[in-house]
Amino acid sequence: MKTLFLSILISAAAVANAQWQSVGPGVDYQEFKRDNQDIYVTRIDLTNDTIAVITSRQSEKGTRVSDFGRKTKALAAINGDYFDDRFNPVGTTVGPCGAWDNVLHNKREGLIAVGDGTADISKQGEVNPSAPPPDWAGTAISGWPALIVNCQALPPKKLPGSDAFTRSPHPRTAVGLSRDGKTMYFVVADGRRTGVPGVTLAQLAAFMADELDACSAMNLDGGGSSAMWVGNHIVNRPADGVERPVGNHLGVIRRSDLIACDRDEEAEKIATARARETTITTTKTTTTTSRTITTTTTAPPPSPPR
Repeated sequence: MKTLFLSILISAAAVANAQWQSVGPGVDYQEFKRDNQDIYVTRIDLTNDTIAVITSRQSEKGTRVSDFGRKTKALAAINGDYFDDRFNPVGTTVGPCGAWDNVLHNKREGLIAVGDGTADISKQGEVNPSAPPPDWAGTAISGWPALIVNCQALPPKKLPGSDAFTRSPHPRTAVGLSRDGKTMYFVVADGRRTGVPGVTLAQLAAFMADELDACSAMNLDGGGSSAMWVGNHIVNRPADGVERPVGNHLGVIRRSDLIACDRDEEAEKIATARARETTITTTKTTTTTSRTITTTTTAPPPSPPR
């Protein structure tokens, strides 16, 4: 009887594990559909030295997740932090060319830091926005708010923000870590379609703790910005029906596909983009028929995701 029970447990575990689809070395993907939720998860083995987690370069701000995924040959990628109407992130961003110099350094932001073989999530209030990320972190991106702290999913009353933002269902994007910091999860929850309204922050926290056994997690930008690239396409259904350009991105790539930073080239691209922004701003002040820049989220982030 004991042998039969053990066999059943092993079989059940094998079935559950088979639901994960390998999309590259150390990278697996699974879609979780239940009740009125549709959640997409990429699982990343940070100890696999053939892959690397990266954020976008500053010159890549304001591009879509699919643009970033295609350009970097990402095995998986998601949208990143909140941003302003010029796609400048609200908090710290460190990519292959180093720290971005156009971020807004909001004091409310937490931080996701990634180094060789490990990562760490610092909740809001634990991060000095004017201080650089840890020396060991080659990749960093901010977010708000923390969803899981000390392996405990935060309930609605302990999550900051308004009822409209925190305790109402929306599309969401988040990052989680295992207890040992060796496994990272990219998570995107769909929403704003018939039968799939989205999730509250507490529901997202509970899902990541219960289904993924995440021990820490951070919410990122959501709403129409939420998008996940896996393999060679967007796997979820963005709320607008089409992808939005976003401030920054987070992805996992093969190390062999990592393009070394050419700092002179990067500086030239940033300068060109800034000159274009200045031209657009000047034009907007002199004519009522000028081109406008459409904001895709708000900063700071207490209002509902757009």
